[in-house]
Amino acid sequence: MTSSDRTRSTARLEPARITALDDIDFTRIVRPGDTVLWTQGAGEPLPLIERLLAQRHAIGGFDVVFGGAGFTDVVRPEHADAISFTGLGAVGCQRALCRAGVMEVLPIHLSELSRLITSRTLRIDVVLAQVSEGPGGELSLSAAGGCAAAAVSAARTVIAEVNEQAPWTFSRHTFDAGLIDLAVRTSRPLVEIPGRPPSAVDSAIAAQVAGLVPDGATLQLGIGAVPAAVAGLLTGHRDLGLHSGVIGDAVVDLIESGAVTNTAKPVDRGVSVTGGLLGTRRLFDFAHRNEGLRVDPVDHTHAPDVLRRLPRFTAINSALEVDLSGQVSAEVAGSTYVGTIGGQVDFVRGALASPGGRSIIALPSRTRSGKTRIVPRLSSGIVTTGRADADAIVTEYGVAELRGMSISERVRRMIRIAHPDDRESLNRLAYDQVAGVRKG
Repeated sequence: MTSSDRTRSTARLEPARITALDDIDFTRIVRPGDTVLWTQGAGEPLPLIERLLAQRHAIGGFDVVFGGAGFTDVVRPEHADAISFTGLGAVGCQRALCRAGVMEVLPIHLSELSRLITSRTLRIDVVLAQVSEGPGGELSLSAAGGCAAAAVSAARTVIAEVNEQAPWTFSRHTFDAGLIDLAVRTSRPLVEIPGRPPSAVDSAIAAQVAGLVPDGATLQLGIGAVPAAVAGLLTGHRDLGLHSGVIGDAVVDLIESGAVTNTAKPVDRGVSVTGGLLGTRRLFDFAHRNEGLRVDPVDHTHAPDVLRRLPRFTAINSALEVDLSGQVSAEVAGSTYVGTIGGQVDFVRGALASPGGRSIIALPSRTRSGKTRIVPRLSSGIVTTGRADADAIVTEYGVAELRGMSISERVRRMIRIAHPDDRESLNRLAYDQVAGVRKG
């Protein structure tokens, strides 16, 4: 495609650019040394990815950058024989790549990602995207917002999977079909990420978190058992808003209960906003052509100027460990990368800047093996969210309100929400391992 072709705006996909999957020859598309990115989560264009991987040796060495999380095993460590992998963290299938030592981690905040791509600081040459086609031929990025819009605009070549079963979603980003070089038509179910039932500990944590959410709050909820349980406890609230990086099935019940109206938001009033759909067919069907829900780019969902304008913005995030002064680790357990920075710091700081906002970090007091997650010092030494940004830390044993508290007072409050069997040892270690803390 010539440069003039790529700048031509087209509302619909041109028939001449549609081809059969078997006719796509990635050796003519991906050059040695290129960087490839594809839409993530439920938006993974699996047929295109599988064909690219099958042709990797014929292409020669190239790079893949993950702009989010994948939840299939289509990409495996053995593919590193011809591909260099870089990702934002060890989430989903990328955990296996990190464990095998074949993926470099890119430690950035999600709010930076689109700008890094459009400025070519993070070069993206080829994009594989799953899209949905509306009845009038208009295209949407379906379940994937994130950095996809920026990548499609910046890439040299864009290959699209037009999936008949993908939900057509509204977005601030209008998809320009003129940017697509080749497209294949498919009809297949999206990748589904079902939730697991909450444990007794999850439910206890959720009850503590729900007690901190006022009517009229705008929620940032991720996916997982605790966020799902929190959503289930908020159906009696009124005039809630929703502004998240991703959402799962649990928000469908919350919205349909009438608790979510988005009327208190001066930004995106009346509309729930997310950067991606990570759930099952129930969520996808709910999102399909739903004008009350938008799947937006990361430069809107995580933008500081947007978040600070949402009154009572309540960010609910998780952690691997929290130390006695309020420092949060969400990336590394011991010496193993198992998490991600993601949007945590974006949402934490957005909540702290919001009028009446709250940042809530929720975690069990212990790991499944019985090791405390409330610690004198972070075992990895790697801080995701600094103690200056600490607000409310929640375990199944209560809430530690840390905002505006001294280090000594933080230590006392954190020990109170640790597992009862760990409190004596934490109190004993506090003086030796937390600078400036007096025992007591």
